[in-house]
Amino acid sequence: MAEDEIYAQKGTKAWRAIDAGVYFLLVIMIALAIRCYIFEPVRVEGSSMVPTLLHNEYMFVEKVSYWFDMPERGDIIICYYPGYKESCVKRVIGLPGEYVSVSDGRVLINGVPLDETEYWNDEIYDDYSGTTVGNREVFVIGDNRNGSKDSRNESVGCIPMSKVVGKVRAVVFPLNRFRIVRGARYP
Repeated sequence: MAEDEIYAQKGTKAWRAIDAGVYFLLVIMIALAIRCYIFEPVRVEGSSMVPTLLHNEYMFVEKVSYWFDMPERGDIIICYYPGYKESCVKRVIGLPGEYVSVSDGRVLINGVPLDETEYWNDEIYDDYSGTTVGNREVFVIGDNRNGSKDSRNESVGCIPMSKVVGKVRAVVFPLNRFRIVRGARYP
């Protein structure tokens, strides 16, 4: 009898409204889940990644890769600094177990200068005595080496993987600056 009653209501306006409402809620929930766990657009704020990323560009950030693997040197990531509420975009420079320092205007990994000519062709003004990157952490620096608050700063330090949101894959807006973003390749 209950089945007959439901069958009789299927053509009514009330049933169609309920059906549309459930469908709408399902679409919203799926969209939110994708944004929270798979990918999302993020806006660049500031000049710390110039010339690679510019102020007010929108990036496509993919979140799945780092569920299974650690970032690689050169990846551009979105992360949260400890104690900060806003996300930051930076380049991964140091990996777990490496000693990262800055001396004579160059980034050194375990005492060996890093070839950064792909994205930085200037001198870094301030030296950084260095630190060893911990397990499940990364050392990040903005491409605008002299205008970036990053892992060289005491209040930031190395970034735990739990604070890494995802990997920048593309700049999607403005449309005339659309481009795929690839991590740097080091010799």
